[in-house]
Amino acid sequence: MQDSNTPSPSRIVVFGLDGATWEIAQPLIEAGRMPNLARLVAYGTAGSLASTVPPISAAAWTTFLTGQNPGRHGVYQFRKMDMRQYGGYRDEFATSQDYVGRSFLELVGQRARRVASIGVPMTYPPFPVNGFLVSGFPRPFGPRPHAYPPAKAEALGRWDEVQDSFNFSLSAAKTVETSDYWVRKYTDIGLQALAEERFDLFLVVWNSTDNIPHLFWKYTDPDFPAYDAAGAPQFGEVINHQYEVADGEIGRLLAALPDLEQTTILIMSDHGMGPYPHRQVNFGVWLAQQGFLTAKRGSASQPSLLSQAVGQVRRRLPRQWMDRLRGRMPAGLRADLYARQMNLDQIDWTATSAYRLKVFPSVEGIVLNVRGRQAQGSVEPGRAYEALRDHLLAGLADLRDPENGQPIVARASRREDLFEGPYVDDIPDILLELHPSYTGGSALQGSLVTPLPLDELSAYSGSHSPDGLFVFSGPGVRRGHRLEGAHIQDLAPTLMHVMGLPVASWMDGRVLTDLFEPAALRPVVYAEYDLITPDKSSAGLTTEEEDAIRAQLAGLGYLRE
Repeated sequence: MQDSNTPSPSRIVVFGLDGATWEIAQPLIEAGRMPNLARLVAYGTAGSLASTVPPISAAAWTTFLTGQNPGRHGVYQFRKMDMRQYGGYRDEFATSQDYVGRSFLELVGQRARRVASIGVPMTYPPFPVNGFLVSGFPRPFGPRPHAYPPAKAEALGRWDEVQDSFNFSLSAAKTVETSDYWVRKYTDIGLQALAEERFDLFLVVWNSTDNIPHLFWKYTDPDFPAYDAAGAPQFGEVINHQYEVADGEIGRLLAALPDLEQTTILIMSDHGMGPYPHRQVNFGVWLAQQGFLTAKRGSASQPSLLSQAVGQVRRRLPRQWMDRLRGRMPAGLRADLYARQMNLDQIDWTATSAYRLKVFPSVEGIVLNVRGRQAQGSVEPGRAYEALRDHLLAGLADLRDPENGQPIVARASRREDLFEGPYVDDIPDILLELHPSYTGGSALQGSLVTPLPLDELSAYSGSHSPDGLFVFSGPGVRRGHRLEGAHIQDLAPTLMHVMGLPVASWMDGRVLTDLFEPAALRPVVYAEYDLITPDKSSAGLTTEEEDAIRAQLAGLGYLRE
């Protein structure tokens, strides 16, 4: 029997602010510009929320949905990773079909809880829940929303009155206007749903706090190398504006909840945001200097005709247009261009034992050329592999910038130190999480560290940081409390626990029991759930769907790796 002092299982409302960070939100709270967030912080528990490695939405939102680390759910990037290929990626996108059957949206439905999910990333294609689901980014954009059940899409009507907010062929001013529209559109869907039915689990995610900083950071920070002083008067407050808009939408939805005092509110982000790194570290140069990588004879001095042509196009087109153009190329040409941009075509694989692979702007991978894995592998599995990896880890962890003496690598890890599960082999053998000023470069010769070209910094001036934010507020939650050490994989088990449900036994996350007042504490119960494996034989994306998703991802710079 439940103790009379213990609150009943709570209704859950989740507000996702994609990419939101305390570094932006806290000054706005103190200035009185985010009153709804301020009120929830005062009446709840807040803290930083560690993201995945890499801190990218594909991995982070899938981890949020499953409570599993990427080594278990298999999604590290928007594209599928494959260390058997020297390029490290397959021309195939991760989708909801990679985890369907394991999301807590589905699990709570097995226990008769009603679910409304609006705009949560990585939920395309839509899948059955006990309620309704409207797919979030990335997804094709067209006249109808992608939703479950199909009747929900029909009920929502036309979906293309305003262009997709991820269409970055728009002008800067139009991008802001369009982003605002879609934030309010998702809220309107939620308000209508709340007016029609009581949901046990209600989620809405707004993307503007992520996509806008990618393009507009350069207007906000005078110390940023690519600071745009001319555009600052018009766009310098755009990022703050997105946070204020999101705060206002939170207020609209909270006002529509008839039993707010009996509702647990979670505000969370999948990662943080900050300035794009401005110094480029050429790990291939270090590997070559140490004798682990060999460039083909004369390769640095004789660029191919294709490389020269691409270079001329890149110098004449804005970076976003170049990325969109690459997204429209045939797969074979796109792969060839990628290999040349990463200088993979300049490597003598028969004389190379390790090479770099860009995983994310803030995360570099070092891949060993393993016999039996790669086509021209030379490193023997087992002792030789481990000895080489140990040697590389020791040297890379101590790298410093020759110009200023600053450490480059914040953490160097074996992949199995960060991940566990059946998909650990899909990620590079070594992961290098870099200090905020640094990103990876593809040069094989020359300087170890160089400034990132200003045109690249200007095109995508904001990038992800490892820590997002969270606020829990509701019955039994400690008031005015600060909680450290939370990870995004902890949210699914915590939410299931708050709903009075057993946690899925195979989740990696833990229930954040320190959220709760002593009187609200109750034992964490674990259970098995029915796992429905989707039929993937017919679940692949069509060419049109792939092209549409590729265009969205290219618009945010996610296909530059």
